[in-house]
Amino acid sequence: MPMIFRTMKRADDGLPVVGSNSKELGVRIPPNPNADIDLDANDCVVLNGKGLSVAANWRKLPGYLIPKCLRTLFPGAAGPNTLACYKMGTGVFAPAAVSNALTLVLKKGNPQSGNIVPNQSVHRDQFQADLAAIRDQWTVDET
Repeated sequence: MPMIFRTMKRADDGLPVVGSNSKELGVRIPPNPNADIDLDANDCVVLNGKGLSVAANWRKLPGYLIPKCLRTLFPGAAGPNTLACYKMGTGVFAPAAVSNALTLVLKKGNPQSGNIVPNQSVHRDQFQADLAAIRDQWTVDET
């Protein structure tokens, strides 16, 4: 499994908040103007590389996604301190399976960022459930 990073809101138990809003473990769904995925007429995910954004390292993320409390490690950090930098996996940041239902694909033109996408077209609710199912695999890494 590739090592991936993402900043997300931290729940009371220290794990990422699951949901369909920005900075949560889940994707924004159409008709949200900032939707992370496209859906077909049956509300199934279109397999076009769109999904949950991740990076090869949290230091590769824009400053507005890095909690301000990390300014000593990342001078441009400007994100709210309700966010945490999470890590999952141990392998090379390259296209590969993240779970039985999810895969990492790289974003075109930026090999340091990617999206977690479904392995096959599934209903949007199933995709959200598959993302929620990996919640306990994320750990805070702000080193």
